[in-house]
Amino acid sequence: MAAARSRSRLADPLPEAKPRVDAYVGLLAISLVAMIIGTVFLFLDYNQYDKAPPAAPKYQAPAAPAPTPPVPPGGGATP
Repeated sequence: MAAARSRSRLADPLPEAKPRVDAYVGLLAISLVAMIIGTVFLFLDYNQYDKAPPAAPKYQAPAAPAPTPPVPPGGGATP
């Protein structure tokens, strides 16, 4: 009986194909550029704000209205 030959990857390496550049790589590049542009615009918008927060507005609540007289028992109807 003949001995079985085993083939390992180390003994006979197969050539590996290089990854192709296709439309999806282009979409990744476009999204990267869009993210960078968005970050720049976000920084420019944030940079327009003042460093210190504005002062709190001074607001006085209006005075409470005068209390109304209590309603007599029975609903206030006159006999």
